[in-house]
This record gives sequence, C-alpha cells and structure tokens, in this order.
Amino acid sequence: MRATGLEAAVRARTVDEPGLAIVHRRGGKVQAYFAANKSGKGAQGFSAEWEIMRGDLCEILYEATVGLEGVKYVFGTSVEEFRSVKDGKAVHVRLSDGTEAEYDLLVGCDGLGSKIRRRMFSDGRPDRLRPIGMLSAFYTVPPREGDPAYATIMNLPGRRHVLTRRDRPDCLRVYLGAHAESEHGPELSRVLKSKGTVAEKKEAWKKVFRADMHNTHQLQRFLDALDSPEADDFYTVEYAQVMIDSWSEGRVVLVGDAGYCPSPITGFGTSLAMIGAYVLAGEIARACGGAQGETDPWDNIPAALAAYETKLRPLVDHVQDIDIDRRTGLFLPDSAWAIALISWIAWLISTLRIDRLVTRFGSDDNGPWKLPEYPELMPVKKA
Repeated sequence: MRATGLEAAVRARTVDEPGLAIVHRRGGKVQAYFAANKSGKGAQGFSAEWEIMRGDLCEILYEATVGLEGVKYVFGTSVEEFRSVKDGKAVHVRLSDGTEAEYDLLVGCDGLGSKIRRRMFSDGRPDRLRPIGMLSAFYTVPPREGDPAYATIMNLPGRRHVLTRRDRPDCLRVYLGAHAESEHGPELSRVLKSKGTVAEKKEAWKKVFRADMHNTHQLQRFLDALDSPEADDFYTVEYAQVMIDSWSEGRVVLVGDAGYCPSPITGFGTSLAMIGAYVLAGEIARACGGAQGETDPWDNIPAALAAYETKLRPLVDHVQDIDIDRRTGLFLPDSAWAIALISWIAWLISTLRIDRLVTRFGSDDNGPWKLPEYPELMPVKKA
C-alpha cells in the first residue's frame, strides 16, 4: 500500500473489527475470543489491521486511476477472443460488445475462473486447478439489534460452518461453508459448476443446512435471509489454487487469482494480487522506460514478463505451499467431538493469551522474499 501511495486511502476504509469469536451452535455462547492485532507489528490474525471489504478496495483503486492519462474504463464487457499478431509484437482482442483492437499487452485479472487463462491453455495444455475441498457462499443479511461487532465462526458437525462479519452498522455479512466430501458436498459442487440460476444455487446451500435450521443458533434467520433483497450480492464458489507453469504467453499475462490464486484459506489472495500488479508494472517500467534511439520500447515487453515471473514466483510458491488437509480440518471439523476439541484448544490458547505471544514475536514477512523497489514508477499525470 505504501509503495502504491494508497496507504492513507485504505486505512480510512478499513473495517474496525475488534476480533473473532468461536461460538457454540446451541445458543451462540462465546467459547473463545481472539482480539485483532491493531499494533501495526507482528503477525496478523483472522481480524487483520488491513481488513477491508472488496467493494471498498475496488472503489479506492478506481478513484485513484480513473483520471489518469491514458486510462479508460469500459464496464459491462469482457474479453471474448484474442490472438497474437505482428509477429508476436501485439495482441488482437475482441470484446463481448463486438469491438476489436490491437494492444501491446493484454493483462488477465479475471479471477479464479479466468476466461483469459482458459484461452491461453486452449492448445491442450492442462489448466491446473488444485481444489482444496472447500465450498463457500457469501451474502448480506438485514441487521438486528445485538449483532456483535466482532466476527463469529460457528462449526457444525458434517464439515460445515457459518461465519459472520459486521463491517458496517447497517448490515451483517454471512459466509456459509461446507466441505466437498461432506454429505451434500458432491451435489453442491455439481450445482455450483453448472450454469444454473442464482435461485438454484441458493436452494442448494439451504439443503446443506436445512436439517439443522431449527436447533442451531441464528441458522434459520440466515437461511431465510437468502431470499431477502439484501442478499442480492450473493456469491458462491468452490475454492481452488491456480498452479500453472507460466503466467504469460506472447503478449498476454496473468495477474492475481487468474494466474496464481492461493485460495482464501491462506489469507493472502488480495495481497498477492496487489503485489503482483505492482511487480508487473515495475518490471514493465524498468524494461520499457529506458529504450533509446529508434528502438520501440514496447519490444522489451517479453523481457519484462520474464522478470515479473522470476521476481514473483518464489513468493507465490511460498504462499501456496500449505497443508490443505490440516487447514480444512481446522476450518471444517467433521464430528461434534472434533468441534469440541478444537473449541477447547482455542479457549485454552485465548485464555493463556498464547495468541498474543505469537503475534508479538511473529511476522508476516513471508520468508526471505522482499518487496522490490522500482524508482522507475514515477507518478502519472492526470488527464
């Protein structure tokens, strides 16, 4: 954030979340509580210093760039087709609105299900997605008096959970989670991968939790709220990691989840996307900004893309190197006994303040990788 000059804007929009509580499914009693680390130092927990909602971050990025020279936003369109032209020195792009043009570089930032990535691998090479066995749904519900300001997580037997966050006083966010190998997991996964309607996907999630809705804390409220106007932001996904051998081909390059999604359970997806965009911009500025004489500076794009991957790949490998079974076991325990054990361990850690000890002496420096500096990235003039 500091390197991009957006620190102040992001801090002004961060979520003031005091911490995370593990609550019991019968009655909602708090079983363990972990306060957020607001010190600016050490490791971050579930409630981080830089907690910000996706929509707020998108708005910040838009406001910071919309008036820049050479920047044009076109909403409601996507890339339909692209091909290499001019002996690999340009890419011809056709958009969903029918317009076509040639560009020096096409950057795919279209997420886990990236169409651009799939087209890059249309020659038969495998599009390597590594499912992690977790499915989630996110939506907003009408708030009630007494909804806590802190985040909550409630585990249910059968590898399911319900999580809540309150980033604003006027709404409550609900996150439903289930394992792909749980009782309803295979059917839920099938529905999510289909071209079904939003209503069908909501109904599939209701089916996962319906048997427990009358004897589980707030569950009926949350399932009923799927049909409320506030839930028009409903989004559902099956988590996976994107692990491909190369993030670029010709004049097409991938950034963020499209190229190297680490999955939300790493807690590093947004950070990795922001870092990736920064490194790509820095390497392009370094490779193409100093061309002299008759040389076309954009001829150095391939060198910039190679340097981008060389610089960033060690960090991506480090972040993606996780024990998936252990992580999903903690997030989605199977039995009531496992839930009770995890809750007891969490209570012990929070009571003895072991989490604060780890935070105090921990760090988020991601091993030996250090953020590169690019003095070539000078401020861009407003149009």
